[in-house]
Amino acid sequence: MTCDEARELIGADPETASPQLIAHLATCPACQEYRKQMVTLNAKMRRALELSLPPLRREAPLTGVPPNVVALPRRQASSPLKRAKTRGLPIAASLAAGVLIALTLWLSRPSESLAAEVIAHVEGEPNSWTKTEPVTNERLVAVLHRSGVKLGPGIQQIVYANSCYFRGHYVPHFVVLTASGAVTVMILMSEHITAQQQFSEDGYSGLLVPARNGSVAVISRTPMALEPPAMEVVRALQGTQE
Repeated sequence: MTCDEARELIGADPETASPQLIAHLATCPACQEYRKQMVTLNAKMRRALELSLPPLRREAPLTGVPPNVVALPRRQASSPLKRAKTRGLPIAASLAAGVLIALTLWLSRPSESLAAEVIAHVEGEPNSWTKTEPVTNERLVAVLHRSGVKLGPGIQQIVYANSCYFRGHYVPHFVVLTASGAVTVMILMSEHITAQQQFSEDGYSGLLVPARNGSVAVISRTPMALEPPAMEVVRALQGTQE
C-alpha cells in the first residue's frame, strides 16, 4: 500500500483501519501523524456540530385535559419560503464544513502534498533514469526557455532534460549523474517552502530545498546525500540573479 492509498482511506474514515492500512501505518510515521491529525479534526468537527437542545418545559394542564397529558403550545404555521430556507440551512452547513476541512488539510501540510506529487510525477517517467549520454546544449536551452528558467553553470552532467507540466506550470525535469549515482532534479519556481524537507516513498528518497524564487526537488532511487546536488542547482539559479 502506498502513502497516497493509505491517506485516501484515512480521509474517508480516519477512525477505522483495515489490516492493510494497519500494516502500512506500522512502517510509516508520516501517515501515522496524518491519521492522528484527521482523528483530532473529526472530533473537533463533531463537537462543533453538536446542538444543545433546551429541556422540554411542562406547561400547566389546560382545563379538560387529563393531568398526565402535557399540553403543548400551538405552533404558528410557517410560510413556504421560511420552510424552504430552514431546510437549506443543514445542507449549507454541511457544505461549509466540508470546504473548511479540505482547506484546513491543504493548508496544514502543503510541503508534504508537494513531495507526494513530485514522487508521483517522477514515477510517471521511469525511462528517464536509464539515460547515460549528456543532453545537447540545444535541448537544454529549449527546456529552460519553455519553463521560463535561467540556469548558470555548476550542475554536473545532465543526461535527461524535459519541460514537464506540473501544478499548472512548465518546470525543468532533469536527471543528473553525480559521483554517488543518478538523481532527478525538478526546478519548481512557483512552489515556495520555508525550510528543507526530506521525504521518502515507494523506494524513492527526496529533498525539497527553498531557492531564492521557488524551490528545488532532488530525488534518488538509492541511498545517498541529496543536499550537495540540490545546492548545486540552487547556486546555479542564484548565479543568474546576481
